[in-house]
Amino acid sequence: MCRVAEERVVVLARESVVKPRRAVIIGVDGLSADLVKRYVEKGVFKSLGELMRRGVFARALPAIPTHTPVNWTTISTGAWPGTHGVTGFSILTRGRSYREKLSGFDTRSVRAEFLWEAAERAGRKCILLKWAGPQFPVTVKKGIQVDGCFCVECIHEISGPRLYSSVRKEEWVTKISVRRAEGWRRLPVSYSEPLEAVLLLGSSELSARLYVLAVDSEGKGYDRVYLCLSKEGSIVGSLAVGEWSEWLRLSFRDNGSSVEGTVRLKLVSLSSDGSVLEIYASQIMPVTGWTYPENIARELVENVGPFLQRVGYIQEGEVYGAWVDYETFLEELEYQHEWFARAAAYLAEKYEWDLFFIHTHAVDYVLDSVISRADPATAVDDSLREYYESVVDRTMSIVDRMIGELVEKLVDEETLVVVVSDHGIISYRGHTSITDIVRDILVKRGFLVYKKRKAIGPATKPQKGEEVDLSRSKAIVHDDVYIYINLKGREPHGVVDPGEYEIVRDSIISALLEYRDPLLKSTPFSLVLRAEDAEFLGLYGDRIGDIVFVAREGGLYNEGHGIYLPTARFGMSSLNAFLLMAGPGVKEGYELKKSVRLVDIAPTVAFLLGFPPPKDSEGSILLEALSEDFINHIFSRTGDRA
Repeated sequence: MCRVAEERVVVLARESVVKPRRAVIIGVDGLSADLVKRYVEKGVFKSLGELMRRGVFARALPAIPTHTPVNWTTISTGAWPGTHGVTGFSILTRGRSYREKLSGFDTRSVRAEFLWEAAERAGRKCILLKWAGPQFPVTVKKGIQVDGCFCVECIHEISGPRLYSSVRKEEWVTKISVRRAEGWRRLPVSYSEPLEAVLLLGSSELSARLYVLAVDSEGKGYDRVYLCLSKEGSIVGSLAVGEWSEWLRLSFRDNGSSVEGTVRLKLVSLSSDGSVLEIYASQIMPVTGWTYPENIARELVENVGPFLQRVGYIQEGEVYGAWVDYETFLEELEYQHEWFARAAAYLAEKYEWDLFFIHTHAVDYVLDSVISRADPATAVDDSLREYYESVVDRTMSIVDRMIGELVEKLVDEETLVVVVSDHGIISYRGHTSITDIVRDILVKRGFLVYKKRKAIGPATKPQKGEEVDLSRSKAIVHDDVYIYINLKGREPHGVVDPGEYEIVRDSIISALLEYRDPLLKSTPFSLVLRAEDAEFLGLYGDRIGDIVFVAREGGLYNEGHGIYLPTARFGMSSLNAFLLMAGPGVKEGYELKKSVRLVDIAPTVAFLLGFPPPKDSEGSILLEALSEDFINHIFSRTGDRA
């Protein structure tokens, strides 16, 4: 954290301002309270450490399931999942077809009012910069919203990240051919015959062609590529291995129209004989279409630079977008977070605001990818563990630098700073999801049947092309923690007679509890509940399963969050989220004695800023966090004193 930012935080804490005038709310996805403390002690979290010393810190309990959309909706509404309706990544509604799913990232799935909607009702103005959870269709009416799509997909993008390779054969890799260069008007100097390849950037709907020319510039083998718009010599980039191009603004065309988009490319590898050529292309975003109002997007591109909504990353062998290596991943994160800080400063300077929301997914990205190899509790190779730990350290540093820049540029003595996460992430030992384990139990007991089999025997994990046979299945598993009974008269394809409902449900619960995890040597479930018994968890209504199950940490499965209790701990982390507040109205250098709940964030922020909380808010105002001066200020309005 730079000296100016440190001085600003100190001023923020020492000024005699009693009540905040506005708030900056920073969301850090996947960061546990345990890791906040760990990285403050390591000296990596300099900005967060300074805010902790000048403000209030607390462990925060997420809602179940401990997933991203569930808990950012909980934070943003102050309501439990049973009330706000976002009960998972994808949402089933009892009584509707199992094929009729709602997205946990669609605002039309939300049944509660957001904090920014409550603020707008009170005449306040809000800016949302890639805030998390359900964001589209846009619910901001008088403010500004910049994107806010999920981290592994974006409804606005032209294309996700992509790796072009002449040798790799994975299905997520785009194969390219390298051949002798022909038909070029002007060729750069090359000691070996120049080679060419063609990159078709974009998607099947919108695409742009880029020509790649590989040359031997020093007589030692192919060592450089030129990026060209055509074979006429219109060079837009020159790269050695490991180098990035500048951002390119290209026209992506379909049959009748074109869209201007931004992309940058990295030369990943080029063999000296020219046979191996690999180029990584970033996510391609259009220049417009991802903000409200629409003109803000082009304004940001022109004044701040191209927007990178998501990066390519890998999790348990599954590639999201594209994957090269962790160095490329970190380079993408560095650009993205520097852009966030610049964009926030630009918007905050130019436009009026009372609440500024900004979110980073970087911690969730890296921990989902490497925590089992970085955590001493599960790492199998110490030398590799140190490397993966360094990847986590660098990611944490990127996030902390961004927070420091936000404090420096946006925060004054009248500004409340709130930093909050949606859940923590813990390490794991297995390679199978708990959903597949439960599915396996149901198949073996005859509760779940598939239409097609790819292999002889009980192939329980659904493969491509396999589909649940609803005409013979009594139950299905959905979104990690729910089992739905295929009830006749309620579900369109119901087969379980209402008179047998409790028998079937109890039989499934017994089957789950009888299962023994190979590693734990006991049941892997912390809780297995009937739907009506899950109300104390904030789960109720028609968007939860007939059975709710939650896994115990440390078993032979591969999730870092989502399937556990919010109090689960394993290895160096836990599922606890965290809350950090600094500025007028809150105590200094104070850690709350008890954990708070994520439903408490929205009503507390609204109370501090002096407007009514969201209409459906169910959380408490965190009075323990508030300064004596602020409480006296509030009570003095009625002639009382605290």
